[in-house]
Amino acid sequence: MVQEAFINGVSTLKNGAPRSKLRDSNPSFAGQGSEITKDLNEQVEWFRTRPLEKEYPVIWVDALYEKVRCERHVISMAVAVVQGLTSEGNREILEVESLIA
Repeated sequence: MVQEAFINGVSTLKNGAPRSKLRDSNPSFAGQGSEITKDLNEQVEWFRTRPLEKEYPVIWVDALYEKVRCERHVISMAVAVVQGLTSEGNREILEVESLIA
């Protein structure tokens, strides 16, 4: 439930059913949110700095627009996704980058 709340953007300060359920079963929701964020940040850093050692004869770049909260405002942000096709015929995500529209 903690992961689902984090992914869906449930704030540790919001009142509501998810938080009350978590509070009743585990009072350290805020601490778990911080741990999840730290773990996700480490995974993202690994992904962004990993070496690309394969050859990708075909590369696709696509983008989608998402509404995101940025400094108390909701803005439209493009999320570019770069995929590569390996010589073996497998698709791999090479990069995910956000761009302010």
